[in-house]
Amino acid sequence: KKSNASTTLLLYSIVVTMTLFAVRTTLARSTMVGRRQMSTAPPKLHRAADKWPGFLKERPPKDHLDEHLVFHPPYNGPAVALGIFTCVVIGYGSMAYGLAHQQYKQGYWK
Repeated sequence: KKSNASTTLLLYSIVVTMTLFAVRTTLARSTMVGRRQMSTAPPKLHRAADKWPGFLKERPPKDHLDEHLVFHPPYNGPAVALGIFTCVVIGYGSMAYGLAHQQYKQGYWK
């Protein structure tokens, strides 16, 4: 009886494997058929390097606004330190509050 059961199990596994293989290949074929065909147009060439000197000539002259951009130094040290400190406190504070809220809600803390 053992050999009969193992033979049956082997046959079932072969059938399942073959069925899965057939489904997989059918899906692969159906997705390949549904794809769009390749374009026959020639590739577009990017020629910005050739036109770059012309772009530079068309730019307006620099004025006082170009010297004071937002993310250029000098930075205000205390303002930056306060911003970083605020972000850290809010981040850790929200996590600590969430942890405490869950502990009280689930009854681990009283």
